[in-house]
Amino acid sequence: MDRFGYPEDCYFNFSYSPVPDDAGNVAGILVTFTETTEKVLLEKRLQANANQLSRIFKHAPVGIAVLRGSDFVFEFANERYLELVGHRLVVGKSVQAALPELAGQGIYELLDVVYTTGQPYIGRIQVMLNRGQPQTIEECFFEVVYQPLPDEYDKTDSIVVVAFEVTEISNAQREAELANRAKDEFLAMLGHELRNPLAPILTALNLMRLRGISEVDKERTVIERQVHHLVGLVDDLLDVSRLARGKLTLQQEPLELAAIVAEAVEQCSPLLEQRRHNLTIGVPSTGLMIEADPRRLAQVIANLLNNAAKYTEPEGEISILAERVDSEVWLRVRDTGNGIAPELLPKVFDLFYQEQQSIERSQGGLGLGLAIVKNLVTLHGGRVSAASAGKGQGSEFSVWLPLAPQLAQSEKTLADIPAPTGQQPLRILIVDDNMDAAEVLAISLNLCGHITEVAYDGLQGLEIAQSFLPDIAVLDIGLPGMDGYELARRLRHVPALSQIRLLALSGYGQPEDRDRSRQAGFAVHLVKPVDLTELSAALSAN
Repeated sequence: MDRFGYPEDCYFNFSYSPVPDDAGNVAGILVTFTETTEKVLLEKRLQANANQLSRIFKHAPVGIAVLRGSDFVFEFANERYLELVGHRLVVGKSVQAALPELAGQGIYELLDVVYTTGQPYIGRIQVMLNRGQPQTIEECFFEVVYQPLPDEYDKTDSIVVVAFEVTEISNAQREAELANRAKDEFLAMLGHELRNPLAPILTALNLMRLRGISEVDKERTVIERQVHHLVGLVDDLLDVSRLARGKLTLQQEPLELAAIVAEAVEQCSPLLEQRRHNLTIGVPSTGLMIEADPRRLAQVIANLLNNAAKYTEPEGEISILAERVDSEVWLRVRDTGNGIAPELLPKVFDLFYQEQQSIERSQGGLGLGLAIVKNLVTLHGGRVSAASAGKGQGSEFSVWLPLAPQLAQSEKTLADIPAPTGQQPLRILIVDDNMDAAEVLAISLNLCGHITEVAYDGLQGLEIAQSFLPDIAVLDIGLPGMDGYELARRLRHVPALSQIRLLALSGYGQPEDRDRSRQAGFAVHLVKPVDLTELSAALSAN
C-alpha cells in the first residue's frame, strides 16, 4: 500500500457483517476494519529476536542448558552442552535420569542448594562423566555457572546452566605442579647427595691443619675456601627447595639485632678481606630487640653483605646500618658498587635472577641469594626493598622487621665454639657407608686423642659395638639396609651399651629431621658436611 509516497506492508483486521432489510433479507454488508500494522510488525520483530537468541544459544561456544523445577528436568540444551555430555538425548529428562553417573559426586546436591537458596554458584567442578562407549568413565573439569531463574512470584522455578570445559587446562596445571614438585624434590636430593662427598673433603682439610703440614698451607687454604663456597651453594639449593615446598620453618627467639649482625659479619669476613673492602657498622648494641631465628636472620644479612662485596670493585665502601622506626627495625646494607639499572630493580629478588655478566662470570653464584633473603624476611613478618641511582651508583638494600614485644633485655650472646682440645679421650664408633668420610673422620678424632672404630653398614656397626663398647656412636642416617634409626634402636637394646651416647650424621637438617633423630634416641643431629670443631663441641656436650 502506498500511503505516504512509498510502498509499505500494512496489516488490518476486517469484520464483515450482513445488513438485513425490513423483510429480513440481506440488503448489504457492513465492513469494519482496524489497522494492526504496528502490532504485527512488533510481533515479527519479537519473533525475529527470539529466533536470533535461540540461534545464539544453540551455537554458543559454551554449553547452555535450562533445568525446570525441583526435579531439574532439561527444558533446553544447546549443541555444545550435548557435546559436553556425550551427545545424549537429555531434553525432557531429569538430570538424574539423563546423567546417572553423577550420583554421589555432589552435583545433584549442589543444584538443590542453588534451587532452594536462590543463590547462584560460580566455580570449577570435577566430575567423572560417561562421554564415550558404555562403561567408559573419564575425569572432566568444568567452569560452571548455575544461575537460578525466578518466576513471577520471585520463587526459583528453573536453573540456567552455563558450562565451559577446562579439562585440558586442569590437566596441564596438574602436570606443571607435579613437574614443579619433582624439580623441588630433585633439588633437595641433589643437595643431599652433594653433601656426602663434601663431608670427607672438609674433614680431610681439618686433618691437614691438625697435622700441621705447613708445606701445603696455601693450597689447603684455597681448597678450604672453595669447599666452603660449594657448601654455601648446596645450602642455597636446599633452602630454595624447602621454601618452594613450604617446608622451611623458623626457630624464633627474642634477641638483639647487633648480635646477629656480628655473626653475619664474621661469616662474610673472608670475602670482605679478600676484596679489601672497608666495612662500616652502625648498629646499636642494644635497643633493637626482635623475635627471629638467629641462624636464618644471620643468613639474610650475610647474603646482603656478600652480594655487596661481590658487586663492588675492590677497596670499595660497604656499610650496614640499623635504627628503630616506630614499631619496626630498619636495617640497610649500602655499597659503592656497580649499582642497578632502574628497569631491573623490580626483578632483583626473583628466583635465579642475575644481572647479565661477562663470559668469565667473575661474580659467580646461582642467583638464589636475594630470593632467599626475601622469603626469609617474609617468614619473619618483614619486608625488603632495593634502591639504586643507576649503573655505577651503588645500591642500598633495606630490611624492615617488627620489633619484639616489650621483653627483658636478653644477655644471651653467641657462644664461641669449643676448641677440639683438652677433652677426655672417648671410645667412638663411626658408622658410615661412605668409606672415605668414615676413615678421614676416624683419623681426625684419633689425632684429638680419641679411640675409634669404623663400620660401613648397620650390621657391621652392631657387631663391632658389642665388642668395642663405645662411649659414643656417630651414625650416618642413610645407611643401606639397616638405617641409622634402626641401628640406634638396636644399640639401645644391648645391655652393655645402655649408656651409649648417639650422634646422628645426615644430609638433611630440617626441624622434622632433627625431631625424628631425637625421638630415635640421638643426643645430637649433625648436618653434613660437619666441621671438626662442631663435632668436637657435640662430643663434649652433656
